[in-house]
Amino acid sequence: MRSLQLALTLVALSVPGAAQQPAQIPDKAAKPAPAPVSSPDPQKLHESAMKFMEVSEARQRLSQSLDKLLEDGRQAMMQKNPGLDPQFGEEWLKRMHRNVNLDDFVSATARVYERYFTAEELNELTRGQLAFKMSQVYSLSPKLADKMKSSSSLIQRDINTETSVLGGRLGAEVGKGIEKEHPEWIKPAPSPAPAHLAQK
Repeated sequence: MRSLQLALTLVALSVPGAAQQPAQIPDKAAKPAPAPVSSPDPQKLHESAMKFMEVSEARQRLSQSLDKLLEDGRQAMMQKNPGLDPQFGEEWLKRMHRNVNLDDFVSATARVYERYFTAEELNELTRGQLAFKMSQVYSLSPKLADKMKSSSSLIQRDINTETSVLGGRLGAEVGKGIEKEHPEWIKPAPSPAPAHLAQK
């Protein structure tokens, strides 16, 4: 049961925490992702992963947290770029709301699960999620429970990377569009005072 809850937690966290930022380069010291799980039918694997996303309500969870994610992104962007007019931030927020496609983020999360699990394992996770939603007792097979436990940090890392790249790309595109239409909203950031003046 604990491993099933771990699976649900990972899905709940599969939201773009960096939708506003340029994609970050993954830590080279981190363990590489495993080789893709072999599956006789990639289409079947993808369908199983998407079914798991569906029963885990990944899209609904993301939708519920989207306003806060984008507002946090706007604030971080404005703090990082003090030369931006507040109108830039407001316009960025409006356009991001219009342009974010939740299905893209759900698909990115599903692709991560496809790397770690077979279609059969994803189907078992789906059955566990359905039982959990109906308050029924369900235990994952010991092998899958161990795999879930040992892979959880790598899965979360890969979800964060995939969704950050996706969100960063969209945020940058939106920002470039605004900059092109409203160059007056972008002023150079003030230069820092020379060190000998800053100490006085």
